[in-house]
Amino acid sequence: MITCDRHHDPAQPAPAVSIGLPVFNGEAFVEAAIRSVLDQDFGDFELIVCDNASTDRTEEICRALAAGDARIRYHRSPRNLGAAANYDRCFALARGEFFKWAAHDDALAPGYLSATVASLRAAPRAILCTTGIAEIDAQGQVLRRYANAFPGIDDPKPARRFGAVIHTRHQCEDFFGLFRRAALEGSVLHGAYNGSDRVLLAEMALRGPWVALDAPLFLHREHAGRYTRAILLKDRRAAALWQDPAARHGAAARLFHSLVYWNYLRVVRRNLRGADRMAAYAELLRWWATDDHAADVLRDALRRVPPLAAAARAARARLAGGAPPPPASRPGSLPRME
Repeated sequence: MITCDRHHDPAQPAPAVSIGLPVFNGEAFVEAAIRSVLDQDFGDFELIVCDNASTDRTEEICRALAAGDARIRYHRSPRNLGAAANYDRCFALARGEFFKWAAHDDALAPGYLSATVASLRAAPRAILCTTGIAEIDAQGQVLRRYANAFPGIDDPKPARRFGAVIHTRHQCEDFFGLFRRAALEGSVLHGAYNGSDRVLLAEMALRGPWVALDAPLFLHREHAGRYTRAILLKDRRAAALWQDPAARHGAAARLFHSLVYWNYLRVVRRNLRGADRMAAYAELLRWWATDDHAADVLRDALRRVPPLAAAARAARARLAGGAPPPPASRPGSLPRME
């Protein structure tokens, strides 16, 4: 049975914004994440905390904060459902016109909600508002500021917007932007496979234009215990089991780029028809020639056969006149999904 500190009253109007915060063993940063939401200068929101059977002090921290603020709804699962299911559960519980996911170790600048809500209300066709990013360390000190750019993401043609996302190198921080909840309804949400955040952003590009704010209002934390750095990028099978503990993805877990590509095809089929679908397929053909994707697919295939991968590294080293490099682990698109 999933427990909840506070059930919403159906007679009460829905808030403007729902924020879903999935967490597993997040005692180090979850209080700071929650307080950054409570400190927003836009107060019409609900914060849905979905605790994936944490074994540390996460439950104690979240229940104490929920007891002091009626906008927090704390849900605890009796077992670990997997990161993907926990993220999607946050969305299933949401009621607001707008929705965002919040990682337990990130934070928001105080004006995040007021700025992003105003931007979406000023652009009725837009379905996602992204912002600049401030990367912070474990102590909250700013390491750098940057923003992802997707040229063409505001184009009226869905294939052009789709191409803007799939041909642009990014780490999927925009997954944590503010969405219109209606645009997420019926989407793939977050599938139980590595790279599904990337696919969801591509589907959102098919469904509507985005707006962007340059201000670094999203505080993205880098720290030694960040799960995607410590484990997931080193072992894609472990990453697959983190997404879904009941699954046995095996070799498919190592075919990261092929799996993402197949799911790009899937969302195009789900969302477009006729000329728009053909135009999106053309962007997928072009994908093989952009951002080193063909080489990525080849490297994934070689990883399935370790002797071939070792031979390829040795051959590359001989051509370069040096020692064989260690196996590469190019950063993928794995958010901190708890």
